[in-house]
Amino acid sequence: MRLDRFLSNSGVGTRKEVKKLIREGRVTVNGVVVTSPSFKVGELDVVEVEGRKITKPEKVYILFYKPAGYVTSTEDPHSETIMKFLPPLKGLFPVGRLDKDAEGLLLVTTDGEFAHRVISPKRGVEKEYLVEVEGEITEEKLERLRKGVLLKDGFLAKAKTVSWENKKSLRIVVTEGKYHQVKRMMAAVGLRTIKLKRIRIGGLVLPQDMSPGEFRFLSEEEVKRVLEGNLEKEDPPRP
Repeated sequence: MRLDRFLSNSGVGTRKEVKKLIREGRVTVNGVVVTSPSFKVGELDVVEVEGRKITKPEKVYILFYKPAGYVTSTEDPHSETIMKFLPPLKGLFPVGRLDKDAEGLLLVTTDGEFAHRVISPKRGVEKEYLVEVEGEITEEKLERLRKGVLLKDGFLAKAKTVSWENKKSLRIVVTEGKYHQVKRMMAAVGLRTIKLKRIRIGGLVLPQDMSPGEFRFLSEEEVKRVLEGNLEKEDPPRP
């Protein structure tokens, strides 16, 4: 892990603040002054700030049911963020984003490596959404989403699976995480998104007994399920 990220995650300060500390020569790794914020530190390295040993915080993983109307960020000058619902733990941050008007499953953690693995397209971790739309859903449109639609920024967005939920809603699985990706995919085939809800990440499904704004801590088995538990299932027939 980068030294600046390690210090920030450990509650020493913001990324900007800890970079300043490092560049001023106030941080040592194994007794040696390090002035590069990108210096890599490992599990066995001893990191000190002005002689005070910094211990790596215990990793925390949270399943959160994000309500609509809140920004997926640790802070925002204009809108309320999801952090108002979560425990005040040092280094806690959301894994990826859900749009302000979207709801559903959001992971929150202190583990940067875990977050990167979930978000990275190379990992292929599935994100499944229920999408209520305005416009006629046709098999031709679903097939276009399966083959891939070209977005305005030149990105070819492709659904891993997409199927009918009912006459006004569909269920879509993607493995990328581009900005407003699902809404932009819908728009590309002439559908306007009315409601967006994420119901699964990897093998972890949003519990039916949870309400918007609620959270719970994940077990080790559930954390593994996120990264290893993509679901394989056939598309249901058209309603």
